[in-house]
Amino acid sequence: MRRFLFGIIIFGLLISFSLPVQAQSEITIEEMQVKIWPEYDQPSVLVINNIFLSGNVKFPARVNFNIPVAVGAPHSVAVRELDGQLYLLDYDMTTSGEWNQLTFTSPYAEIWIEYYDSSLDLENPLRNYEFKWVGEYAVNNLSLEVQQPITATDMTFKESMGQPRVGTDGLTYFTNQVGEIKANKKITLNLEYTKTDNTLSSSMTVPVQPVTPLTEDITIQGKTSFTQILPFIIAGAGLVMLVIGVLWYMNRQKEILPKSRQRHISNKRMPSHQEGEAIFCHRCGRRADSGDVFCRSCGTKLKIEE
Repeated sequence: MRRFLFGIIIFGLLISFSLPVQAQSEITIEEMQVKIWPEYDQPSVLVINNIFLSGNVKFPARVNFNIPVAVGAPHSVAVRELDGQLYLLDYDMTTSGEWNQLTFTSPYAEIWIEYYDSSLDLENPLRNYEFKWVGEYAVNNLSLEVQQPITATDMTFKESMGQPRVGTDGLTYFTNQVGEIKANKKITLNLEYTKTDNTLSSSMTVPVQPVTPLTEDITIQGKTSFTQILPFIIAGAGLVMLVIGVLWYMNRQKEILPKSRQRHISNKRMPSHQEGEAIFCHRCGRRADSGDVFCRSCGTKLKIEE
């Protein structure tokens, strides 16, 4: 009888140790957008990894992500919450060879990881940079984007990056839709450009393209006169002001950071419980606050162990 009970205990321990490994192996990245912006807001290379986990991932998910050991710690590790804002996540970092592995728990599918690489030689007018990355998960759709510094010229690549295009911010971009890559496959991108100053792209005002001007003389026979539509204009303006007032009242206590480089990272951290482990809704995955009985997102009663 004792041998039988001992066997059950050993079997249970083996199962418990194998569960985290099984959960990790089920993670797949549906889409990963890598943005490489040299000399944007610091005299270095800003690398932004916008990651979307696949729909079959169970949340909260324990995720590993590699960044080069030379860059040190990341600038930020964040998750996009249901309100559309990015919130900082706590993470652990371990070093293995040429990589720093970040480990964190994400309650949602969209993850945002940024770091600065200072390996760029700013003393040389002919500047070059090598981006490299390898991950332990398969990626269904990988894309690379390079932003050309605002005063740089003659940007070239060893790999194919397509034709340059001008973005809405007035800066020039190169994009490569890499597509599907397998787990543990190393990705590299080598770029080179000429730049004779240290001007940062974010420090220069990008001109706004003017819209098509309206024609002042629109007195066309049969059209409704301005005095006839004036009451409707006033009523519409009043409705707009009412909506703006309601939105301001609802958001007056939420701190929104400046929309610099469209990163939208909030300095709020994910709420945590003061006692015990974190609790997540088994239906929508939202993390619960301390003392919650029902999910604040979908209203489902939380499964709280006594």
